[in-house]
Amino acid sequence: MIDLSARSGIESALFIKWVVPVLGTSLLSDYNTPITFNSDTYTSIGNLLSVSATTSELKASPSKLSITLSGIPIAKVSEILDNDIKGSSLEVYRGLFDTSGTLLTLPTNPMMKFKGIVTNYGITDSVDNKSNTASTTIVLTCNSIVEVLAKKVNGRRTNPVDFAGESSMNRVQVLSSSNYNFGAP
Repeated sequence: MIDLSARSGIESALFIKWVVPVLGTSLLSDYNTPITFNSDTYTSIGNLLSVSATTSELKASPSKLSITLSGIPIAKVSEILDNDIKGSSLEVYRGLFDTSGTLLTLPTNPMMKFKGIVTNYGITDSVDNKSNTASTTIVLTCNSIVEVLAKKVNGRRTNPVDFAGESSMNRVQVLSSSNYNFGAP
C-alpha cells in the first residue's frame, strides 16, 4: 500500500488516448497543463472533457464508459462523421499529482483505469443566436476489452455448405444427433 499521509494534498487528472485508424491518435487530458508520460504529450482541454464514473476491482470485469468531449470545432466534427470511429481503441489513465502540479513518483503513475473500444457515439449541437456562436458535444460510448472478448463468438462452423466438397465433414450431421457414452467400458 502506498503511504500518501505525508503529503498536504493530492490532485488527480484523467488522460485519454484515443486511436482512430484513419484520423490518428488523440491525446487529451482534463488537467490544467499539458503532461507528458510514456513519451506522449497529452493536450489539456480542462472541463471540456468529462468521463463517467468507473469502478475499481481486483479482477478485470466487463464495464462501460461514457466520454464527453465539448467545444469541438465544426471542421473536426465533419472529419469525425466522415470516418468510422466505431471500433476505435481507447485507453483512460488516472494520474496523481502533488499540489505543486508535479506527477507523483509511484510504481505506476499514471495508472490505467480503462481499456476498450468505442461502440457508439452521439453528437449534439447547440446554437446561441444572441452571440452567433455554436458548440458541438460528442459523447463516446465505450465497452471494456473484457466485455468485447466476452461477446466474441468462437468455434468452427459445421454447416455442409461451408465445406462443399470436403469429405471429412460428411458425418457431422449424423454425429451431432448421436449420444456418446464417454468413459464407459
